[in-house]
Amino acid sequence: MRATHRDAEERYTAIRKAVLQEVTQELAGSMQDGLRAGLIDSAALKASQLWQCSSRRKVDWDWIDGFGAFKFRYPKRFEMALWQDGCLMSLSLGRPTYQGQRLRLDFIEGNPERPKGIRLFEVTFLAMVGYAEALGAKELRIMNPINDEVSRYYQRFGFKYVVSGDYLTIWL
Repeated sequence: MRATHRDAEERYTAIRKAVLQEVTQELAGSMQDGLRAGLIDSAALKASQLWQCSSRRKVDWDWIDGFGAFKFRYPKRFEMALWQDGCLMSLSLGRPTYQGQRLRLDFIEGNPERPKGIRLFEVTFLAMVGYAEALGAKELRIMNPINDEVSRYYQRFGFKYVVSGDYLTIWL
């Protein structure tokens, strides 16, 4: 790893940690109390392996290999592991565009066995807004929604679907 890449990784990891710490503080005392936002680490990746056995899982993305490649390629990435009482609730991963004006969410997956009532996307959205603001991005994108039902769900948060690019967008 080159020194410039390592420097970027360290600089943006500090920003990610600060944003996720703010998100966790914001969750304390709310309806989502008990949730903790953190970086995707070895514990999160190991916990995500348990999802592979679930018949409720809607995707088949390998978080361990996929995250490793994504992490190396995009030091400015957005990442979040969401925990509740030691149980991994979700993982999300994205990156800013090359000009830094947009922050895209490329992958989000919730624990298929999680209890109902945990609003995973609301927390992810909050974290994305915080990270986008820290980077100076003015637009959020959700790339390649898995189906129309999921797309309609994101639209309830104000996102607009762009058919030609297969993504949803919202301006901050």
